[in-house]
Amino acid sequence: MAKILIIDDEEGVRESLKFSLRNKYKVILSSNGKEGFSLIEKERPDLVILDIILPDIDGINLLKDIKEKFKDTPVIMLTAISQITTAVEAMKLGAVDYIPKPFDIEKLINTIENTLKMKNLISHIEILKEEIKREYPLDEPIYESQAMKNVIELAKKSVLSDSPVLIIGPTGVGKELIARYIHEKSQRRNLPFVSIHCAAIPETLFESEIFGYEKGAFTNAFKSKKGKIEIAGSGTLFFDEIGEIPLNMQVKLLRFLEEKKYSPLGSNEIFESDARIIAATSKNLEKEIEEGNFREDLYYRLSVIPIKIPPLKERKEDIIPLVNYYIKFFKNKFYSKIIDFSDQVKEIFVNYQWPGNVRELKNIIERIFVLHSEKDMINLSDLPEELKIKKDNFNLEETIGNFEKELIKKALIKTNWNQTKAAEVLKITRRKLNYKMKKYGLIDGRKGNNN
Repeated sequence: MAKILIIDDEEGVRESLKFSLRNKYKVILSSNGKEGFSLIEKERPDLVILDIILPDIDGINLLKDIKEKFKDTPVIMLTAISQITTAVEAMKLGAVDYIPKPFDIEKLINTIENTLKMKNLISHIEILKEEIKREYPLDEPIYESQAMKNVIELAKKSVLSDSPVLIIGPTGVGKELIARYIHEKSQRRNLPFVSIHCAAIPETLFESEIFGYEKGAFTNAFKSKKGKIEIAGSGTLFFDEIGEIPLNMQVKLLRFLEEKKYSPLGSNEIFESDARIIAATSKNLEKEIEEGNFREDLYYRLSVIPIKIPPLKERKEDIIPLVNYYIKFFKNKFYSKIIDFSDQVKEIFVNYQWPGNVRELKNIIERIFVLHSEKDMINLSDLPEELKIKKDNFNLEETIGNFEKELIKKALIKTNWNQTKAAEVLKITRRKLNYKMKKYGLIDGRKGNNN
């Protein structure tokens, strides 16, 4: 239950508000500014209703103090003085609204509800940002190789235009990291970055997911839904694994890219969008074009600025900087005793082929931190089996299979063995996930099977 602090010297106003709000909120009352400020420090209310005239302090000055120390606490001003200048000053100082007395209680309740909804939305956005931060912990790409220097140079140049960017590279190489890097360096950095994982969207839902739909557009469309384009606004729209988009949707996407106009399903209205388009693929789209799976005109429209990221095994200079970065990252995340990896371990990391690229490197280091958190130094005996394989007995197919099995198992555990959600996490279709589970003998862990 949200807490609301009412600071007003009129007992009638305080009690009236308490009576009106008591069923939905925990209401705290104060008759003066000094006591009210102390209650904010002690109770940390979700919202403050503040009278502008108090016996001990001017409400405007108290608003300044509140916003200086508790900037995220929303404040609604109440006053018997109906002066535009006072209202403007209060709003400039950060008040969410200014309501003159005598006030309409229903209007005040609506203002309270809307303010708390907005506060919750902002909190949710901050939580999502933190989740993204955990998933993509790199603020800046970590690299030493000339190959990655070339990638970053291209990314920096692409920031200066609004032309579509196509990022090419194998799975786990950091394509979304580069897309986010371009967004964060651009003038759109404070606008949404909306990611569309094309491999995770069922073919029948592509159009509604991207363009949105109106109420009644199809069976079970009980209310309208915004598409990813509308959500992105003037921000960045990132199409991950663009090669997975069905052919019938490729035509509609091409039309949108050329005209920057779209209509939600079931709507006759035409909307415009100025979102920046960035796409990524692990497929050879030129080969896909030859095989009739991808439109040539769409390919050329997307690849105005192509950026190719080489696999980790082709830029070994980047491995140790990445290892050192993730050691520091997971040490802080898990409050671990681990100080470093031995030179022999780092040599193994450099010589390993990394079929899963940077994502595999990150996951293996995380696993080491989870399993050996009591140690100070990580040695050869602490490495996972796939890194212990001798060069003369190296089986690439088996190593890739072990890595894939572990990734799938981790996704299933994370989603409590919900195959639909796990497929979304892995960016594959549920049918493909089901096939892989059978291949690796992964049976629902909730039934007591630990495969």
